[in-house]
Order: sequence, then C-alpha cells, then structure tokens
Amino acid sequence: MTNAFTRTQLWGTLFQDREVAAEFSADRFCARMIDFETAWTRALRDAGAVPADLADRALAAIDRFKPDFAALEQASDVDGLPLPALVRQLKAGLPEEARAAIHAGATSQDVIDTATILTAREVFAIFRVRCDALLHRLDDLDARFSGNPVSGRTRMQSALPITARDRIEDWRTPLRVHRDRLDRLVDDIGVVQVGGAVGLRNAPAGCARAVAERVADVLGLRLTPVWHSDRTVMLDTGHWLAATCGTLGKIGQDIALMAQQGIDEVQLDGAGGSSAMPHKQNPVRAEVLVALARVVGGHQGMLTQAMIHEQERSGAAWAVEWMTLPAMFELTGAALGNADHLLGQIRHIGAVQDR
Repeated sequence: MTNAFTRTQLWGTLFQDREVAAEFSADRFCARMIDFETAWTRALRDAGAVPADLADRALAAIDRFKPDFAALEQASDVDGLPLPALVRQLKAGLPEEARAAIHAGATSQDVIDTATILTAREVFAIFRVRCDALLHRLDDLDARFSGNPVSGRTRMQSALPITARDRIEDWRTPLRVHRDRLDRLVDDIGVVQVGGAVGLRNAPAGCARAVAERVADVLGLRLTPVWHSDRTVMLDTGHWLAATCGTLGKIGQDIALMAQQGIDEVQLDGAGGSSAMPHKQNPVRAEVLVALARVVGGHQGMLTQAMIHEQERSGAAWAVEWMTLPAMFELTGAALGNADHLLGQIRHIGAVQDR
C-alpha cells in the first residue's frame, strides 16, 4: 500500500508494515469478499428467496472455491474492479438454477465495502494491542524519569521549567484517548453494506430486509441505513488513523528537538549515523514519525474527497478510497512500530546537568 520506492530494501521497514499489508493482500481481501458471498447465499436460503437445496449446492461450491487471481487482474482492467469476474468464477460449474443462489440482489459495492469494513476491524485489533504496548512504554518512562527537570518551551523558545512527567503526559494523554476511542470506533464502523443496485435495499423482492439482517448477523456486523454515497464511515476510520499518527508525530517531534546537541534532554541508544559527519547521532525513528504523521494527515485530506459521490454511486470517489485508506492503515502501523522502537531506545530523559 505504501509506494514501491519505500517498499524496496533500501529503506528497511521504516515506512511499511508487513503485518498490516498482509491484511490488504489479494488473498485475504478476496477471502473477505467470499465471506460476504457466503453470508449472502445463506441469507437467501434462510429467507426463502432460493430453494434450500440449491443454496446448499452453491454454498458447497463457494466453500471449495479457489480464486484465479490472474483472471481477476485481467478482468479488473476492463471492469474497473474484481467483483464481476469473481462472481463469474464462483458460479462456474454450477447448474443454472443453482447460480441464482450466488450474489442475486447484491452488488459489487455491497461486497467491497463490507470486505473493507471486515479488514479494518482486523487491523484495528492489531492496533489495539500496539497502542496498549506504547502506553505501557510511556508508563515505564514516567516511572523511571518522572521527576527529572526539563525546560518547558513554547513557540520553540524557553518558557518555564517542567518535569519529564509533564512532557510524557503530553504524549500519553492523547494516545490514551485514541486507544479508548478505538473500541467505540470499531463498533461504530462495524456496519454491513447492503444497498443493492441504487441504494434502495429492495432486493430480493419481498424479503430484502430479512436478507440484509441475516447477512449482518452472519458477519458479526450491524445493519444501518444504506451508506452507498455517504462515506462518513470511511472518513471516521481515516480520522482515527490521522489523529493517532498526529499524536505519534508530536512525540517524534519532541524527541527530535530534545535530542539536539546543546539541549540533550533525551539520550537514545542506537541513533542513526551520518555518511558525512561521523560525530552525529540522528534521531531517525523520531524523524520518521514526523514524516508519517504528515503523510497520513495529507491522505486524510484526500480521503475527504471521496465524500463527493455523484448520484447513487461514484466510480471515481470510490477508487480514491482504495488508493488512500489501505495506505493510511499501513503507514499508521509503521508509525506505531517506529514509536515502539523509539520509546525503547530512550535511556534517559532530563537536563544534562541534573543527571
């Protein structure tokens, strides 16, 4: 999801997160799209929209299904997305009457939006653990250095004396807020997309509501009003990512400034070297946190553009989400990883003369 240049071996893992990237890989995302199709066929059967024996045949075929990714790639170049080809693959080999138990009444947007929500939920579970680990790191730093004097600065100028605890609390408080907000966010965005062709949620005829409710239940999601062209769910997701990266970027900026020669209010183990000036110890992880925060914040501005859907569905605005939101997730994962590394590098916080 991050760009090809920063994914090369030249930059290590500073700007990427392989665990998060794996959640957006073709096989895992496709598996979640297939989870939707499984839930849909079960819902059609349970609501009586298709005969149970035909639905069961379709479910057995879905369970055995292995996607042809090369064919999906070629088809997306034509269709703009993989769903039409994926549905054709799912139906292949089934008799005509059983094919009606797959995807009937659903749309590509129903499938992709719901798979995105399922993916976000998995990644947020990873982030929950990482946020807890960072808060533990900050608690440990507070316990070790809380009373050490630090120069409080406003507008980059010396202001009044503060303690290391005061500075650490400026880092810890917003991070704790983001961590607490995460549980509510996962619940808020845990909504299925079932809107049908033009967002009316009126298919299959006569049992549309029952099918939608059953799909949500099978996937462990909630059913809300159709959000085809209201992308607030995605924007709220991006907002948490941008806010969290912003907080981590503030930590990185503070530590980079505290590590300046002549200020020396933080000492780091394993700081980076310079090719031209061997006396330097660059606060690499701190700088990376600042850069990641700025990029994710910029992506959130781009994600806001995806709010502007024309009529009942936009191919252009939708594609903006595919290009920005997965990258924001991976960059946030990279920020959480870099922050953990950086906080683990700190061996002292406090003014030099008081050590």
